[in-house]
Amino acid sequence: MAVHLVACQMLEDVLRPRLALAQGLGSCRFVEYGLHTYPQRMPSQLQAVLDGIGEPGVVLMGYGLCGQGVVGLRAGPHTLVIPRADDCISLLVGSYGRFLEDCLAHPGTYYLSRGWLAAGYHPPGQLKEWAPRYGEARTRRLLQNMYRNYRRVALLAFTPEGLAADRDEARQVAGFMGVAYDEILGSAAWLEQLLLGASIPGSAAHDFVVVPPGGTVDYMAFMH
Repeated sequence: MAVHLVACQMLEDVLRPRLALAQGLGSCRFVEYGLHTYPQRMPSQLQAVLDGIGEPGVVLMGYGLCGQGVVGLRAGPHTLVIPRADDCISLLVGSYGRFLEDCLAHPGTYYLSRGWLAAGYHPPGQLKEWAPRYGEARTRRLLQNMYRNYRRVALLAFTPEGLAADRDEARQVAGFMGVAYDEILGSAAWLEQLLLGASIPGSAAHDFVVVPPGGTVDYMAFMH
């Protein structure tokens, strides 16, 4: 059976070096991170990607629930395997339980990763992108309103070296927001499990939602 990977560009730096784990991988598509800016567009664009996969097989989805962006996706001739995660942050932390524990201990956390920093999907990056259109003063007011409930920036990486490489940029984001800075040593285990074990749907445990051919992604399937 053919294996395909459809994943968010935010996870490309994590998944691409590990593609050899997905035995029999026939195709790989990293979808632009910009869909997070317009989540209402995500279902239709992801559906177009799925419909464009010519060879029926198992499609490993490098997404979580992602603002319900995967809800309603039609599997068509494929079997979809999707991590039972709220978003990519819990995937980078390594488990939903560990992510929930950190959220409860530190409410109001804005999480950063190499992918998010590279995308410029954070307040300083948004200021740079939006200021030419709306003006700097107006953009700063908009960003202040958008991020007013955050109290902490946490940088995620899998190694101490990864944390060190992105530390200065992440600290700049925290300084821009005027919040505390922290670091979390995450784990690629969940994503590696997606590539390794979930390519055989019967092996997918409670950490994954499996949608059979002809099925549709249901919101309730993501409830823990």
